[in-house]
Amino acid sequence: MKKTIKVCLIILTVGITSIGKANAQQADSVRRLIDTLLQFSKANSLYSGSADWKKINDSVRAKAASAGTIKEALPAVKLLYQLLGDHHGFITYNNKYYGWTGNNKPLDKIVHAALIKQMKDGYGLRKQMLEKGYGYLLIPNNNPTYRGAVNSIARQIRDSLMALKPEKLKGLVIDLRLNTGGDMYAMIGGLSNLFKPGKLGAFVYPGTKKEEAWSIESENGRDKVYSGDDTLCRINRRGNPLYDLKVVVLIGPYTCSSGEALAISFKGRNHTFFIGEDSGGYTTANNSFQFTSTIGVFVATAVEADRNGRLYTDNVKPDEEITGGDDFNNLRNDLKVKAAIQWLKQK
Repeated sequence: MKKTIKVCLIILTVGITSIGKANAQQADSVRRLIDTLLQFSKANSLYSGSADWKKINDSVRAKAASAGTIKEALPAVKLLYQLLGDHHGFITYNNKYYGWTGNNKPLDKIVHAALIKQMKDGYGLRKQMLEKGYGYLLIPNNNPTYRGAVNSIARQIRDSLMALKPEKLKGLVIDLRLNTGGDMYAMIGGLSNLFKPGKLGAFVYPGTKKEEAWSIESENGRDKVYSGDDTLCRINRRGNPLYDLKVVVLIGPYTCSSGEALAISFKGRNHTFFIGEDSGGYTTANNSFQFTSTIGVFVATAVEADRNGRLYTDNVKPDEEITGGDDFNNLRNDLKVKAAIQWLKQK
């Protein structure tokens, strides 16, 4: 009987010790995450120069002081982004996103009912003739998840554009109202016929004044999309250059992140006009690293600029503002599409 009790006590002691070690390891992971995130943000954040780092360090560490797990530390992570004013940065943890959403107000459920409904119902790449001589191409967000996916997405967009027989068009509507982001280079590559080779935009790092341009080069029937010196999309060209084709770009509050970068790529292009509403306001570029296999860290490090050097610190604004009036089920009744056709005909 005494022997049995002794064995039970040994097992219990080992169990308590294992739990204690596991808890200590988790607490250590929390400390390392907070330390790393603070250091990385101070060194790289777009907002680092204007931040009160003593306040940020003290506040974030105090918020995380009692956290024993990564999940319990997430409010401290969100606080860091809030104090930085970084609503584009975030961390991923177990395939979920955690960050500060900023002070964005929810959309008006009446004015934007059709837009909200379409986002919930789902959508995809869409091509359509609006009327004779005028085409429509909806470019959705994307999520390349395998090797070669960027080029594959670009080809799908290119083929949809070519299906409209663009060399016979008088004008084209590019709809980015449902484009929440993804890989900007795939989208630019798919529309490369519309862009003259050269610089389309740039990431500007205010602290160092460093600039990294994104651009297109065309050679031997093949287009390449670059960021700095890196080639990020390759695609065989189909059809003739469409540099002078009149284009209207539709934007709105769901036009975000890489969708905004694509919109900026059209800024400064000849025969181009923007209709709709202010974009979502994610016109920054994120720098990232993988902290663990389940945790990724993303921090806004640069602001986007167009080919002429104009910075987009807040969002992309339309040339003609039209609030609401969206109708994706019947584009002929869509107020923004109607305004686009009117502009294309007048020009």
